[in-house]
Amino acid sequence: MSKIKFQFDPDQEYQLAAVRSVVDLFEGHMPYRAGFLGSEEIIPNIPPDEILYDSDLRANLEYVQNLNGLPVTGELEKESGMVLEGIGVDSHDFPQFTVEMETGTGKTYVYFRTIYELNKHYGFTKFIIVVPSIAIYEGVFKTDLITRSHFASLYDNNTLNLIPYDGSRPGQVRSFANSSQIQVLLMTIDAFNKKSNNFYKATDKLQGSGLRPFEFVAATRPIVILDEPQSIDSTEKAKSAIRTLKPLFSLRYSATHRRSPNLIYRLSPVDAYHQGLVKKIEVTGIDALDNLNDMQLALEDVLLSPFRAKIRTLVNRGGTSLSETVTVKQGEDLYRHTKREEHREGFKVEEISVTGEKPFVTFENQVKLELGSTTAPLRSEIFRAQIRETIVEHLQRQEKLHDLGIKVLSLFFIDRVSNYTDDDGIIRKLFDEEFDQLKPAYRHFSKLAPEDVRSSYFAKKKSATGEFAIDTSAKTAEEREAEKAAFSLIMRDKEKLLSFDEKVSFIFAHSALKEGWDNPNVFQICTLNQTISEVKKRQEIGRGLRLCVDQTGQRIFDEDVNVLTVVANDSYKDYVESLQNEYIADGETEAPPKPSSSRKSTAFRRDPIFLGADFREFWEKLEQKAEYIIKLQTASVVNDCIQRLSSYRFPEPKIVISKGEFIMASYRISLDRVSGSVAHLRIASKASDGSETVRSIPVEVGSKLDKVCKDDTLREFKVMAITSDSEARVVFENDLELNQYNEIPLDVQISRKPVVSTVEFKSNTASTFDFISRIADETQLTRKTLVEIFCGLPTTTQEQVFKNPEGFTNKFVEVVKDVVGRTVAENIEYRIVPDQNIDLEELFPVTKSYPQRELIPAGERGLYDQMQVDSEVERNFINRNLVEQSDVVFYFKFPPKFKINLPKIINNYNPDWGIVRQPQGSVQNFEIVVETKGGLDIAKLRFASEGWKIRCAMRFFAELGISYRHVDGNTFTWAVFDGQSNLP
Repeated sequence: MSKIKFQFDPDQEYQLAAVRSVVDLFEGHMPYRAGFLGSEEIIPNIPPDEILYDSDLRANLEYVQNLNGLPVTGELEKESGMVLEGIGVDSHDFPQFTVEMETGTGKTYVYFRTIYELNKHYGFTKFIIVVPSIAIYEGVFKTDLITRSHFASLYDNNTLNLIPYDGSRPGQVRSFANSSQIQVLLMTIDAFNKKSNNFYKATDKLQGSGLRPFEFVAATRPIVILDEPQSIDSTEKAKSAIRTLKPLFSLRYSATHRRSPNLIYRLSPVDAYHQGLVKKIEVTGIDALDNLNDMQLALEDVLLSPFRAKIRTLVNRGGTSLSETVTVKQGEDLYRHTKREEHREGFKVEEISVTGEKPFVTFENQVKLELGSTTAPLRSEIFRAQIRETIVEHLQRQEKLHDLGIKVLSLFFIDRVSNYTDDDGIIRKLFDEEFDQLKPAYRHFSKLAPEDVRSSYFAKKKSATGEFAIDTSAKTAEEREAEKAAFSLIMRDKEKLLSFDEKVSFIFAHSALKEGWDNPNVFQICTLNQTISEVKKRQEIGRGLRLCVDQTGQRIFDEDVNVLTVVANDSYKDYVESLQNEYIADGETEAPPKPSSSRKSTAFRRDPIFLGADFREFWEKLEQKAEYIIKLQTASVVNDCIQRLSSYRFPEPKIVISKGEFIMASYRISLDRVSGSVAHLRIASKASDGSETVRSIPVEVGSKLDKVCKDDTLREFKVMAITSDSEARVVFENDLELNQYNEIPLDVQISRKPVVSTVEFKSNTASTFDFISRIADETQLTRKTLVEIFCGLPTTTQEQVFKNPEGFTNKFVEVVKDVVGRTVAENIEYRIVPDQNIDLEELFPVTKSYPQRELIPAGERGLYDQMQVDSEVERNFINRNLVEQSDVVFYFKFPPKFKINLPKIINNYNPDWGIVRQPQGSVQNFEIVVETKGGLDIAKLRFASEGWKIRCAMRFFAELGISYRHVDGNTFTWAVFDGQSNLP
């Protein structure tokens, strides 16, 4: 069986921008090429006596935030506090930086590539990836496997070593600490958030070492990457565990941050949607209306102050049974609200509770409802309708996409595995019946049996009679281990499922496995819940948002192909409202457009326009093939680069002296006397900065010295006993004792804000590399041209390469790319060549589906009865200039497949609108192509390449004899087109 190998595009601008945003934070930092330190031969990211200076980080942070259009952070936000209680009494602080990327856009790829770039630019080698769950742990491990050869080709075979942390193998951390190569330790937060974890225990498996595992790791001064931090450091205990790692700094990656310290990059759901980076969404809503002859009870919520419960149930209203939500108090009779005979006896509310794992309600008859549970009977008819709808959508889509080499997958989530695995499992039975009934009409499935095309991935538990599938919520170590095995299996099969050689295309998994696993070719998601789903809809659709791949592993960017259908057991309206509310609850100021109903997102072609002579004449011009010629004056490019680089202020390395950043403090705790139940203690401290304090404090049993003295360093000193019989004595919770003849010594490290000063950097002997080759790879210029640019720079500028090679090279590449891109756009020429044949039926089919896209009435002159718009600018342009204008003959939106060929440094271009108009009093048609943007100033567009594309398009359409303009939604005038003028 062939196994598909994922192909990765290394040039996706939004991903590179996220990577650069991190790398630029440390501009000016000199690479550290370390040797072994200490008897344990530990190699840290930077030496223990060096720091990253707040002033430099703050300046670079401001630069990055301005570059990315983000609010500028006034002060550098840092995580600060004590290490994990029971492990030490040190404090530690470190800066945190936040990257926000929508689900499905390659977040894991981005932070892996960031690791490589940080190593390339600054020599950092020690990284820790912390994840909240086994699901994400397995997903990260899989990403490393499938990207290894890709990154090897980008970074001269310098691949990272990913170490999946295993508490039973402490030798891993020694290898991590001792290696000079890129080392990445992958850990779940549960592996080190308790003092009982093996991570903190001394072990004879580290023979000859006086260090515990965590001390090896902390000594490397690691860079900590938090994947989904909102699920990791939401408690003070988790934060203190991360501080125990002694991070140099941390990077936070998520789509749904609860807090965003030092935000440096943001790709919002709206950005991802508009840039075509994720699938569009359509929803098939199946109203979950149970048989009103059957009793149903479902606990939807528990309210506090006072305790009240919201229960979904049937009520009698004027002799009619309706499903409604009622609110009851403790002691209240449900029958008073419902007037249902089945509620007449025993349904007085006995208890409403929020203790334990889930809130619950109990009635006098001992019926107990937990939050999310229901007593409704199995909803087999609802399940059947959902399963049938999913199979139909799947079979139809596979017929459409098969010839494009795209395998379609459907994903079913169920909350009770017995509904599938039992001998009479209702979900498996319904699927088999519906598949057998539907398959004869579809050539690729007609000869397959249901068991050929379906497979399941459930957590399993061993018993005396073998293994059996279980429902799981990862609350116990046994459940987590079972989930890990299920995830390992589904991750292992990820590529196999994409191949046509593999018959399986319908996947069943437990609802708890909705996090961390996804497959790019999931086109349908169906949730078959017998209970109320507690999983967020945004999390649910995240399993299928990635753009699909074909049989060669290449990503497909066609928006007509990339559509995710959610088969919901809500109404369409309820599902969409819930999803939009989740975006708002997650802090999004703007949600993506609502998913469209799968039945209401179709536009119909107007054949009188499509088949008419005017349209065909216009298209004959548009479909002409034109090759580009670039007449670059190399001398001009060289001179422009020299001029800009000569005036550029390159970052210079600094020698910075920091005093007071790390302070060692020595505490001495002694006992003066005991008077009854009160002990009088003397606490003296002396710090390496010269400060001294002496405090005399009275304490009693239960007193905590950290509270009494307002000093977190003393937090492990809680008084457990005081005696004054034969000998005055104080015993603390940490098993240390005081009497009048001994004292307790305590030496700790304290983090303080540094006092920083700089001195002149006198050395110019930093090791250099073949920076010309690197710049040639990035810019496509020849080595000869680049050497000419470098040799033309003033001597003082050239010398910068020896002081800071990486910083010099980064800025050199940035300036040269900008000069070359602008020069190409200004000098490109086109010439028409024969042999261009475009299938109009493929570009403009009879009907077009637009999931999750806004459709507006196109008026009588639109090629389709409805027109899809991506922005308010486009809406204004259509409504003001096309719909009501009598001199518009017809107009259309260019399909995404229509591309103008441009050099790689700019990338191909898809224009917006094609228009034909006939002004009053004229017999001549004017043919026009329009690009709509939010502003007319090309220099202010978000990406420089957008302006370059517009300049190239002007020359392309001029060659075709078609007028072209870049407009906004407000200042449009037809006058600029009538003279057929293109170039400014």
